[in-house]
Amino acid sequence: MAKDSDPHLLNQQEFSGSNHGLRLSSLITLILVAALLVDSLLSDVSSIVNRALPDPTRIVLFSTILGIAILSGSSAVLHNTRKVKAQVGPKNNVLLLISRIMPFIQYTIIGLLILITLQIIFTAQYTTLFLVASLALSWSTGVILMGIMSFKFLQWYRAKRNFLVLLYLIFSVMFCATLGSTIIPQLLITLQTSPLYVNSHSTEIKPFQANPQALSSLFAIISIANWLVLPLAFVVWAATAMMLNHYSKIIGRAKYWIILSIPMASLLAGTISWLIFLPSLNSIFDEQVIFYTMMAFGGLLVEGFLLSFAFIIVSKSIQIRIHSKLKDYLRISVAGVAILFVSFFANPSAGSYLPFGVLSASFLAFGVYLFFSGIYSSAISISSDLRLRQTIRQSLLDQSKLLDNIGMADINRELEKQTEDMIKKHYETMKKETGIESSISDVDAKNYVKEVIAEIQKSKGPKSSNKK
Repeated sequence: MAKDSDPHLLNQQEFSGSNHGLRLSSLITLILVAALLVDSLLSDVSSIVNRALPDPTRIVLFSTILGIAILSGSSAVLHNTRKVKAQVGPKNNVLLLISRIMPFIQYTIIGLLILITLQIIFTAQYTTLFLVASLALSWSTGVILMGIMSFKFLQWYRAKRNFLVLLYLIFSVMFCATLGSTIIPQLLITLQTSPLYVNSHSTEIKPFQANPQALSSLFAIISIANWLVLPLAFVVWAATAMMLNHYSKIIGRAKYWIILSIPMASLLAGTISWLIFLPSLNSIFDEQVIFYTMMAFGGLLVEGFLLSFAFIIVSKSIQIRIHSKLKDYLRISVAGVAILFVSFFANPSAGSYLPFGVLSASFLAFGVYLFFSGIYSSAISISSDLRLRQTIRQSLLDQSKLLDNIGMADINRELEKQTEDMIKKHYETMKKETGIESSISDVDAKNYVKEVIAEIQKSKGPKSSNKK
Protein backbone atom coordinates (compact mmCIF):
# COMPACT_ATOMS: atom_id res chain seq x y z
CA MET A 1 0.00 0.00 0.00
CA ALA A 2 2.88 2.32 0.87
CA LYS A 3 4.51 1.51 -2.40
CA ASP A 4 1.37 2.54 -4.26
CA SER A 5 1.04 5.84 -2.37
CA ASP A 6 4.66 6.95 -2.77
CA PRO A 7 4.57 7.35 -6.58
CA HIS A 8 1.24 9.16 -6.23
CA LEU A 9 2.82 11.58 -3.73
CA LEU A 10 5.80 12.10 -6.03
CA ASN A 11 3.46 12.82 -8.95
CA GLN A 12 1.57 15.35 -6.81
CA GLN A 13 4.80 17.09 -5.83
CA GLU A 14 5.99 17.09 -9.43
CA PHE A 15 2.68 18.53 -10.63
CA SER A 16 2.73 21.19 -7.87
CA GLY A 17 6.27 22.22 -8.80
CA SER A 18 5.36 22.30 -12.48
CA ASN A 19 2.30 24.41 -11.67
CA HIS A 20 4.40 26.89 -9.70
CA GLY A 21 6.91 27.19 -12.54
CA LEU A 22 4.04 27.69 -14.99
CA ARG A 23 2.59 30.55 -12.92
CA LEU A 24 5.99 32.24 -12.64
CA SER A 25 6.59 31.90 -16.38
CA SER A 26 3.12 33.30 -17.11
CA LEU A 27 3.76 36.29 -14.82
CA ILE A 28 7.08 37.08 -16.53
CA THR A 29 5.44 36.82 -19.96
CA LEU A 30 2.57 39.05 -18.84
CA ILE A 31 5.00 41.74 -17.64
CA LEU A 32 6.91 41.55 -20.93
CA VAL A 33 3.74 41.81 -23.04
CA ALA A 34 2.51 44.77 -20.94
CA ALA A 35 5.81 46.66 -21.42
CA LEU A 36 5.84 45.96 -25.15
CA LEU A 37 2.19 46.99 -25.46
CA VAL A 38 2.84 50.37 -23.79
CA ASP A 39 5.83 50.96 -26.05
CA SER A 40 3.83 49.94 -29.14
CA LEU A 41 0.94 52.28 -28.29
CA LEU A 42 3.32 55.16 -27.56
CA SER A 43 4.93 54.63 -30.97
CA ASP A 44 1.63 55.45 -32.68
CA VAL A 45 1.37 58.79 -30.88
CA SER A 46 5.09 59.46 -30.51
CA SER A 47 4.90 62.84 -32.26
CA ILE A 48 2.34 63.99 -29.68
CA VAL A 49 4.25 62.51 -26.73
CA ASN A 50 7.58 63.99 -27.85
CA ARG A 51 6.00 67.40 -28.21
CA ALA A 52 3.98 67.32 -24.98
CA LEU A 53 6.55 65.93 -22.54
CA PRO A 54 9.94 67.44 -21.62
CA ASP A 55 13.13 65.55 -22.43
CA PRO A 56 13.88 64.29 -18.87
CA THR A 57 10.37 62.88 -18.49
CA ARG A 58 10.55 61.09 -21.84
CA ILE A 59 13.98 59.66 -21.03
CA VAL A 60 12.72 58.29 -17.71
CA LEU A 61 9.62 56.87 -19.43
CA PHE A 62 11.59 55.24 -22.26
CA SER A 63 14.29 53.87 -19.94
CA THR A 64 11.74 52.44 -17.51
CA ILE A 65 9.79 50.64 -20.22
CA LEU A 66 12.98 49.32 -21.79
CA GLY A 67 14.39 48.19 -18.42
CA ILE A 68 11.23 46.24 -17.56
CA ALA A 69 11.11 44.67 -21.03
CA ILE A 70 14.78 43.72 -21.00
CA LEU A 71 14.66 42.11 -17.55
CA SER A 72 11.44 40.18 -18.20
CA GLY A 73 12.42 39.48 -21.82
CA SER A 74 15.84 38.07 -20.90
CA SER A 75 14.22 35.79 -18.34
CA ALA A 76 11.54 34.71 -20.83
CA VAL A 77 14.14 33.94 -23.51
CA LEU A 78 16.24 31.86 -21.11
CA HIS A 79 13.27 29.99 -19.60
CA ASN A 80 11.40 29.21 -22.83
CA THR A 81 14.39 28.20 -24.95
CA ARG A 82 15.56 25.88 -22.18
CA LYS A 83 12.08 24.40 -21.89
CA VAL A 84 11.82 23.77 -25.62
CA LYS A 85 15.29 22.22 -25.79
CA ALA A 86 14.60 20.00 -22.78
CA GLN A 87 11.21 18.82 -24.02
CA VAL A 88 12.16 18.51 -27.68
CA GLY A 89 15.27 16.49 -26.98
CA PRO A 90 18.34 16.02 -29.14
CA LYS A 91 16.57 14.18 -31.98
CA ASN A 92 14.29 16.97 -33.21
CA ASN A 93 16.86 18.80 -35.29
CA VAL A 94 14.72 21.71 -36.52
CA LEU A 95 13.48 22.97 -33.15
CA LEU A 96 16.74 22.11 -31.42
CA LEU A 97 18.78 24.16 -33.89
CA ILE A 98 16.37 27.12 -33.73
CA SER A 99 16.31 26.95 -29.92
CA ARG A 100 20.10 27.10 -29.81
CA ILE A 101 20.35 30.05 -32.20
CA MET A 102 17.42 32.10 -30.88
CA PRO A 103 18.99 33.19 -27.55
CA PHE A 104 22.08 34.56 -29.33
CA ILE A 105 19.92 36.56 -31.74
CA GLN A 106 17.61 37.98 -29.07
CA TYR A 107 20.43 38.75 -26.63
CA THR A 108 22.29 40.56 -29.44
CA ILE A 109 19.17 42.65 -30.06
CA ILE A 110 18.82 43.33 -26.32
CA GLY A 111 22.48 44.42 -26.25
CA LEU A 112 21.83 46.93 -29.04
CA LEU A 113 18.81 48.29 -27.17
CA ILE A 114 20.91 48.71 -24.03
CA LEU A 115 23.55 50.62 -26.04
CA ILE A 116 20.85 52.94 -27.43
CA THR A 117 19.50 53.59 -23.93
CA LEU A 118 22.94 54.25 -22.42
CA GLN A 119 23.70 56.68 -25.25
CA ILE A 120 20.44 58.52 -24.57
CA ILE A 121 21.06 58.72 -20.81
CA PHE A 122 24.70 59.82 -20.94
CA THR A 123 24.98 61.70 -24.26
CA ALA A 124 21.38 62.83 -24.97
CA GLN A 125 21.56 61.18 -28.42
CA TYR A 126 21.70 57.74 -30.02
CA THR A 127 23.21 56.16 -33.13
CA THR A 128 20.74 55.34 -35.91
CA LEU A 129 22.82 52.36 -37.01
CA PHE A 130 22.17 50.56 -33.69
CA LEU A 131 18.45 51.06 -34.18
CA VAL A 132 18.54 49.82 -37.79
CA ALA A 133 20.62 46.79 -36.82
CA SER A 134 18.21 45.71 -34.07
CA LEU A 135 15.17 46.08 -36.36
CA ALA A 136 16.85 44.31 -39.28
CA LEU A 137 17.90 41.37 -37.11
CA SER A 138 14.48 40.97 -35.48
CA TRP A 139 12.40 41.39 -38.64
CA SER A 140 14.53 39.16 -40.87
CA THR A 141 14.68 36.39 -38.25
CA GLY A 142 10.92 36.64 -37.75
CA VAL A 143 10.27 36.31 -41.49
CA ILE A 144 12.57 33.26 -41.75
CA LEU A 145 10.89 31.52 -38.80
CA MET A 146 7.42 32.32 -40.11
CA GLY A 147 8.49 30.96 -43.50
CA ILE A 148 9.45 27.66 -41.85
CA MET A 149 6.10 27.67 -40.06
CA SER A 150 4.31 28.25 -43.39
CA PHE A 151 6.07 25.19 -44.81
CA LYS A 152 4.95 23.07 -41.84
CA PHE A 153 1.35 24.32 -42.14
CA LEU A 154 1.44 23.41 -45.84
CA GLN A 155 2.61 19.89 -44.98
CA TRP A 156 -0.12 19.48 -42.36
CA TYR A 157 -2.80 20.82 -44.70
CA ARG A 158 -1.75 18.46 -47.52
CA ALA A 159 -1.85 15.52 -45.11
CA LYS A 160 -5.32 16.42 -43.79
CA ARG A 161 -7.25 19.15 -45.58
CA ASN A 162 -8.62 20.97 -42.57
CA PHE A 163 -10.05 24.49 -43.04
CA LEU A 164 -8.57 25.82 -39.78
CA VAL A 165 -5.11 24.63 -40.80
CA LEU A 166 -5.66 26.37 -44.15
CA LEU A 167 -6.45 29.64 -42.34
CA TYR A 168 -3.22 29.39 -40.36
CA LEU A 169 -1.34 28.65 -43.57
CA ILE A 170 -2.81 31.78 -45.21
CA PHE A 171 -2.02 33.83 -42.10
CA SER A 172 1.62 32.73 -41.99
CA VAL A 173 2.13 33.28 -45.73
CA MET A 174 0.51 36.75 -45.64
CA PHE A 175 2.59 37.64 -42.59
CA CYS A 176 5.78 36.71 -44.44
CA ALA A 177 4.72 38.62 -47.54
CA THR A 178 3.65 41.75 -45.63
CA LEU A 179 6.65 42.04 -43.35
CA GLY A 180 9.21 40.59 -45.76
CA SER A 181 8.38 43.07 -48.51
CA THR A 182 8.70 46.08 -46.19
CA ILE A 183 11.93 45.31 -44.32
CA ILE A 184 14.31 46.78 -46.90
CA PRO A 185 12.11 49.82 -47.79
CA GLN A 186 11.61 50.75 -44.11
CA LEU A 187 15.30 50.43 -43.30
CA LEU A 188 16.32 52.39 -46.41
CA ILE A 189 13.89 55.19 -45.56
CA THR A 190 15.28 55.31 -42.03
CA LEU A 191 18.88 55.50 -43.26
CA GLN A 192 18.12 58.08 -45.98
CA THR A 193 15.97 60.42 -43.89
CA SER A 194 17.56 60.18 -40.44
CA PRO A 195 20.91 61.62 -39.32
CA LEU A 196 23.65 59.32 -38.05
CA TYR A 197 23.15 60.67 -34.52
CA VAL A 198 19.62 61.54 -33.38
CA ASN A 199 19.01 64.05 -30.57
CA SER A 200 16.18 66.22 -29.28
CA HIS A 201 16.60 68.62 -32.21
CA SER A 202 16.19 65.92 -34.88
CA THR A 203 13.01 65.63 -36.95
CA GLU A 204 10.91 62.55 -36.39
CA ILE A 205 10.58 60.29 -39.42
CA LYS A 206 8.24 57.33 -39.79
CA PRO A 207 8.12 55.28 -43.00
CA PHE A 208 4.42 56.19 -43.24
CA GLN A 209 5.31 59.87 -43.00
CA ALA A 210 8.21 59.89 -45.44
CA ASN A 211 8.02 62.27 -48.40
CA PRO A 212 6.24 60.29 -51.19
CA GLN A 213 7.80 62.49 -53.89
CA ALA A 214 11.38 61.88 -52.78
CA LEU A 215 10.86 58.17 -51.99
CA SER A 216 8.00 57.26 -54.30
CA SER A 217 8.86 53.60 -55.00
CA LEU A 218 9.76 52.76 -51.39
CA PHE A 219 6.69 54.57 -50.09
CA ALA A 220 4.46 52.70 -52.57
CA ILE A 221 5.77 49.30 -51.43
CA ILE A 222 5.16 50.13 -47.77
CA SER A 223 1.70 51.55 -48.47
CA ILE A 224 0.55 48.50 -50.45
CA ALA A 225 1.98 46.07 -47.88
CA ASN A 226 0.30 47.87 -44.99
CA TRP A 227 -3.10 47.88 -46.70
CA LEU A 228 -2.67 44.09 -47.02
CA VAL A 229 -2.78 43.94 -43.23
CA LEU A 230 -6.58 44.33 -43.48
CA PRO A 231 -7.24 40.96 -45.21
CA LEU A 232 -4.69 39.46 -42.82
CA ALA A 233 -6.83 40.71 -39.94
CA PHE A 234 -9.92 39.02 -41.41
CA VAL A 235 -8.04 35.71 -41.67
CA VAL A 236 -6.96 35.97 -38.02
CA TRP A 237 -10.55 36.81 -37.02
CA ALA A 238 -11.90 33.77 -38.89
CA ALA A 239 -9.31 31.44 -37.31
CA THR A 240 -10.10 32.80 -33.84
CA ALA A 241 -13.85 32.43 -34.42
CA MET A 242 -13.40 28.79 -35.45
CA MET A 243 -11.23 27.96 -32.44
CA LEU A 244 -13.56 29.63 -29.96
CA ASN A 245 -16.75 28.29 -31.58
CA HIS A 246 -15.98 24.77 -30.40
CA TYR A 247 -15.72 26.07 -26.83
CA SER A 248 -18.51 28.66 -27.00
CA LYS A 249 -20.59 26.57 -24.60
CA ILE A 250 -17.92 27.12 -21.96
CA ILE A 251 -17.78 30.90 -22.34
CA GLY A 252 -21.42 31.33 -23.48
CA ARG A 253 -22.82 32.17 -26.91
CA ALA A 254 -23.58 35.78 -26.00
CA LYS A 255 -20.03 36.41 -24.75
CA TYR A 256 -18.70 34.58 -27.78
CA TRP A 257 -20.34 36.97 -30.26
CA ILE A 258 -19.59 40.06 -28.16
CA ILE A 259 -15.87 39.43 -27.88
CA LEU A 260 -15.69 38.61 -31.60
CA SER A 261 -17.70 41.63 -32.71
CA ILE A 262 -15.84 44.34 -30.77
CA PRO A 263 -12.42 44.07 -32.49
CA MET A 264 -13.96 43.68 -35.93
CA ALA A 265 -16.23 46.73 -35.40
CA SER A 266 -13.25 48.78 -34.19
CA LEU A 267 -11.17 47.73 -37.20
CA LEU A 268 -13.93 48.51 -39.70
CA ALA A 269 -14.70 51.88 -38.10
CA GLY A 270 -11.06 52.93 -38.25
CA THR A 271 -10.64 51.73 -41.84
CA ILE A 272 -13.79 53.46 -43.11
CA SER A 273 -12.66 56.69 -41.45
CA TRP A 274 -9.30 56.46 -43.23
CA LEU A 275 -11.07 56.11 -46.57
CA ILE A 276 -13.25 59.17 -45.84
CA PHE A 277 -10.28 61.38 -44.91
CA LEU A 278 -7.88 59.82 -47.43
CA PRO A 279 -7.77 62.74 -49.95
CA SER A 280 -6.53 65.17 -47.29
CA LEU A 281 -4.10 62.82 -45.49
CA ASN A 282 -0.32 62.71 -45.66
CA SER A 283 -0.30 59.61 -43.48
CA ILE A 284 -2.60 57.59 -41.25
CA PHE A 285 -0.75 59.13 -38.28
CA ASP A 286 -1.93 62.68 -39.00
CA GLU A 287 -3.42 64.16 -35.86
CA GLN A 288 -6.85 64.62 -37.47
CA VAL A 289 -7.23 60.85 -37.87
CA ILE A 290 -5.00 59.55 -35.06
CA PHE A 291 -8.09 58.53 -33.05
CA TYR A 292 -9.33 56.36 -35.94
CA THR A 293 -5.84 54.95 -36.45
CA MET A 294 -5.77 53.89 -32.81
CA MET A 295 -9.22 52.31 -33.27
CA ALA A 296 -8.03 50.27 -36.26
CA PHE A 297 -4.75 49.24 -34.65
CA GLY A 298 -6.57 48.54 -31.39
CA GLY A 299 -8.91 46.18 -33.21
CA LEU A 300 -5.93 44.35 -34.72
CA LEU A 301 -4.23 44.04 -31.33
CA VAL A 302 -7.41 42.77 -29.68
CA GLU A 303 -7.69 40.12 -32.40
CA GLY A 304 -4.19 38.96 -31.49
CA PHE A 305 -5.11 38.79 -27.81
CA LEU A 306 -8.29 36.90 -28.70
CA LEU A 307 -6.23 34.35 -30.58
CA SER A 308 -4.07 33.96 -27.46
CA PHE A 309 -7.28 33.57 -25.44
CA ALA A 310 -8.42 30.82 -27.82
CA PHE A 311 -5.22 28.88 -27.12
CA ILE A 312 -5.75 29.40 -23.38
CA ILE A 313 -9.29 27.99 -23.62
CA VAL A 314 -7.99 24.94 -25.50
CA SER A 315 -5.18 24.50 -22.96
CA LYS A 316 -7.55 24.67 -19.98
CA SER A 317 -9.91 22.20 -21.60
CA ILE A 318 -7.05 19.76 -22.09
CA GLN A 319 -5.88 20.32 -18.53
CA ILE A 320 -9.33 19.39 -17.24
CA ARG A 321 -9.39 16.13 -19.23
CA ILE A 322 -5.74 15.07 -18.94
CA HIS A 323 -2.85 16.54 -16.98
CA SER A 324 -0.38 16.44 -19.84
CA LYS A 325 2.60 18.21 -21.37
CA LEU A 326 0.41 19.29 -24.26
CA LYS A 327 -0.91 22.23 -22.23
CA ASP A 328 2.69 23.40 -21.74
CA TYR A 329 3.19 23.49 -25.50
CA LEU A 330 -0.05 25.44 -25.95
CA ARG A 331 0.99 27.91 -23.23
CA ILE A 332 4.17 28.60 -25.18
CA SER A 333 2.01 29.39 -28.22
CA VAL A 334 -0.15 31.72 -26.10
CA ALA A 335 2.89 33.80 -25.15
CA GLY A 336 4.17 33.73 -28.72
CA VAL A 337 0.91 34.99 -30.26
CA ALA A 338 0.62 37.86 -27.77
CA ILE A 339 4.22 39.02 -28.28
CA LEU A 340 3.96 38.53 -32.06
CA PHE A 341 0.92 40.79 -32.50
CA VAL A 342 2.16 43.52 -30.17
CA SER A 343 5.50 43.57 -32.00
CA PHE A 344 4.04 43.30 -35.49
CA PHE A 345 1.81 46.36 -35.12
CA ALA A 346 4.44 48.55 -33.47
CA ASN A 347 5.41 51.61 -35.53
CA PRO A 348 9.11 52.31 -34.84
CA SER A 349 9.79 56.03 -34.55
CA ALA A 350 13.05 56.15 -36.50
CA GLY A 351 14.77 59.50 -36.26
CA SER A 352 12.65 60.33 -33.24
CA TYR A 353 13.94 61.36 -29.86
CA LEU A 354 12.93 59.11 -28.21
CA PRO A 355 12.51 56.05 -30.50
CA PHE A 356 9.31 54.53 -29.13
CA GLY A 357 8.23 51.35 -30.91
CA VAL A 358 11.76 50.07 -31.54
CA LEU A 359 11.64 48.01 -28.35
CA SER A 360 8.40 46.24 -29.34
CA ALA A 361 9.54 45.59 -32.92
CA SER A 362 12.80 44.12 -31.59
CA PHE A 363 10.94 41.25 -29.89
CA LEU A 364 9.05 40.15 -33.02
CA ALA A 365 11.42 37.26 -33.81
CA PHE A 366 11.09 35.94 -30.25
CA GLY A 367 7.29 36.00 -30.53
CA VAL A 368 7.39 34.06 -33.80
CA TYR A 369 9.81 31.56 -32.24
CA LEU A 370 7.46 30.85 -29.30
CA PHE A 371 4.42 30.57 -31.59
CA PHE A 372 6.24 28.17 -33.95
CA SER A 373 7.82 25.98 -31.26
CA GLY A 374 4.53 25.66 -29.33
CA ILE A 375 2.48 24.76 -32.41
CA TYR A 376 5.10 22.36 -33.78
CA SER A 377 5.56 20.52 -30.46
CA SER A 378 1.78 20.29 -29.96
CA ALA A 379 1.28 18.81 -33.43
CA ILE A 380 3.93 16.14 -32.90
CA SER A 381 2.62 15.30 -29.44
CA ILE A 382 -1.01 14.99 -30.57
CA SER A 383 -0.01 12.87 -33.55
CA SER A 384 2.03 10.51 -31.39
CA ASP A 385 -0.70 10.24 -28.75
CA LEU A 386 -3.23 9.21 -31.40
CA ARG A 387 -0.76 6.57 -32.52
CA LEU A 388 -0.39 5.39 -28.92
CA ARG A 389 -4.16 5.04 -28.50
CA GLN A 390 -4.41 3.07 -31.74
CA THR A 391 -1.50 0.83 -30.66
CA ILE A 392 -3.12 0.11 -27.29
CA ARG A 393 -6.47 -0.74 -28.88
CA GLN A 394 -5.00 -3.01 -31.56
CA SER A 395 -2.69 -4.78 -29.12
CA LEU A 396 -5.44 -5.45 -26.60
CA LEU A 397 -7.79 -6.80 -29.24
CA ASP A 398 -5.06 -9.11 -30.57
CA GLN A 399 -4.10 -10.32 -27.10
CA SER A 400 -7.72 -10.96 -26.17
CA LYS A 401 -8.04 -13.32 -29.13
CA LEU A 402 -5.00 -15.27 -28.00
CA LEU A 403 -6.26 -15.53 -24.45
CA ASP A 404 -9.88 -16.15 -25.33
CA ASN A 405 -10.15 -19.39 -23.36
CA ILE A 406 -8.76 -17.95 -20.11
CA GLY A 407 -11.02 -16.55 -17.42
CA MET A 408 -11.88 -12.87 -17.93
CA ALA A 409 -10.27 -11.82 -14.64
CA ASP A 410 -7.00 -13.45 -15.70
CA ILE A 411 -7.31 -11.79 -19.10
CA ASN A 412 -7.58 -8.37 -17.48
CA ARG A 413 -4.50 -8.89 -15.32
CA GLU A 414 -2.50 -10.33 -18.20
CA LEU A 415 -3.51 -7.57 -20.62
CA GLU A 416 -2.69 -4.80 -18.14
CA LYS A 417 0.73 -6.31 -17.49
CA GLN A 418 1.56 -6.68 -21.19
CA THR A 419 0.19 -3.22 -22.01
CA GLU A 420 2.45 -1.56 -19.43
CA ASP A 421 5.47 -2.95 -21.28
CA MET A 422 4.00 -1.81 -24.61
CA ILE A 423 3.41 1.76 -23.30
CA LYS A 424 6.98 2.04 -21.99
CA LYS A 425 8.33 0.86 -25.35
CA HIS A 426 6.10 3.38 -27.16
CA TYR A 427 7.33 6.28 -24.96
CA GLU A 428 10.95 5.33 -25.69
CA THR A 429 10.28 5.03 -29.44
CA MET A 430 8.41 8.34 -29.57
CA LYS A 431 11.19 10.15 -27.70
CA LYS A 432 13.80 8.65 -30.01
CA GLU A 433 11.95 9.36 -33.27
CA THR A 434 10.50 12.83 -32.59
CA GLY A 435 12.32 14.20 -29.57
CA ILE A 436 8.92 15.10 -28.04
CA GLU A 437 7.64 13.50 -24.84
CA SER A 438 4.16 12.03 -25.01
CA SER A 439 1.41 14.25 -23.65
CA ILE A 440 -0.48 11.19 -22.32
CA SER A 441 0.48 10.33 -18.75
CA ASP A 442 0.78 6.78 -17.43
CA VAL A 443 -2.52 7.22 -15.58
CA ASP A 444 -4.32 8.34 -18.76
CA ALA A 445 -2.88 5.42 -20.73
CA LYS A 446 -3.98 2.92 -18.04
CA ASN A 447 -7.45 4.46 -17.97
CA TYR A 448 -7.67 4.05 -21.72
CA VAL A 449 -6.57 0.41 -21.31
CA LYS A 450 -9.44 -0.12 -18.89
CA GLU A 451 -11.88 1.44 -21.34
CA VAL A 452 -10.77 -0.90 -24.11
CA ILE A 453 -10.88 -3.91 -21.76
CA ALA A 454 -14.43 -2.93 -20.78
CA GLU A 455 -15.37 -2.86 -24.48
CA ILE A 456 -13.77 -6.29 -24.95
CA GLN A 457 -15.69 -7.65 -21.97
CA LYS A 458 -18.91 -6.20 -23.36
CA SER A 459 -18.29 -7.70 -26.80
CA LYS A 460 -17.45 -11.11 -25.30
CA GLY A 461 -20.42 -11.12 -22.94
CA PRO A 462 -22.93 -12.75 -25.31
CA LYS A 463 -20.33 -15.28 -26.50
CA SER A 464 -19.50 -16.28 -22.93
CA SER A 465 -23.21 -16.70 -22.17
CA ASN A 466 -23.71 -18.89 -25.22
CA LYS A 467 -20.75 -21.09 -24.23
CA LYS A 468 -22.19 -21.52 -20.77
